[in-house]
Amino acid sequence: MNICNPLMSLVSLSDILHWYSLESPLIIEVKVPRLRFIHLIVICCFLIVTKANACDSSVPCAKQGEWNLGIALGIGARSNPLVDGDVFPNIVLVDIAWYGEQVYFDNAEIGYKLIDNDTIGVESYLTLDREASHFKFWHVGNFSVAVVAPPAGVPNEPPDNQGSEGELSYIALDEVSDRKWAVNFGTRIHFYQPDSEITLAVETDASGVHKGHKAILSYEHFWAGNDWQFSIRPSLTWKSDGLVNYYYGISERDSPIENVHYEASGGFQPSIAILFTKKINDKWHWIANASYQKLHSGMTDSPLVDENNINNVFVGVGYRF
Repeated sequence: MNICNPLMSLVSLSDILHWYSLESPLIIEVKVPRLRFIHLIVICCFLIVTKANACDSSVPCAKQGEWNLGIALGIGARSNPLVDGDVFPNIVLVDIAWYGEQVYFDNAEIGYKLIDNDTIGVESYLTLDREASHFKFWHVGNFSVAVVAPPAGVPNEPPDNQGSEGELSYIALDEVSDRKWAVNFGTRIHFYQPDSEITLAVETDASGVHKGHKAILSYEHFWAGNDWQFSIRPSLTWKSDGLVNYYYGISERDSPIENVHYEASGGFQPSIAILFTKKINDKWHWIANASYQKLHSGMTDSPLVDENNINNVFVGVGYRF
């Protein structure tokens, strides 16, 4: 894991809500008719994804042995596949990281570099599982200020959730029990080439929340000019039965109605992400990021899930302190 790295992907805003909920000084709640509310985060994070190439003039770099702070301002959003789930905007993003010779901290991940050279990198780490980011298992109102009141008049009529034979066809997010975030232990290996990287990561639940596992295989190719860089990263994620069923299965913990009960199963989820950065000056740079993830049927067949994909986009400027 080389610490001189370009900004290669943005973590979705909802992930940071769960990672840093106790640290966020202000979350503004906005009510709109289509989406029940949108959280505009004043303090959040975006993640630096590692690369083996040396720093160049087109990208900012983390400095070994020093705290590294960056901030991005822009507009974007990440979709939520759950029934009545809220879309999370990406407005203001902050990156905090520290890299030593072997130990590092990168936002929600703390790890130890086992191997680090020009052709291969291996690290073991602890990180917060992002799966819980779709769920509001803590009350956002404890950290929010309402700036727009809901419109007066007749309240919105909830959609019909009855199937063709009068059975429940779905269950809404606010009708299920809390889903806790988990702490994963993982090992990641990187295979570096001058203009590409192959990464394989395997993680398991170290906190005993869902007792599941996941594996992520990705390939990243990038192109760079004097003051710009573009990358594309297809990936394939496998999630185990235990992980998927804990978050998306429906049982008596959620509803006494057996018709809505569902045992979710594991599967593979392909995704693709692109990132463009362009230097403005020594401190500022443009950032544009987009990603698409296809969800597997063992998850999307759940009465709790309304969409079969997750989309994320961000466009803005970044500043490195």
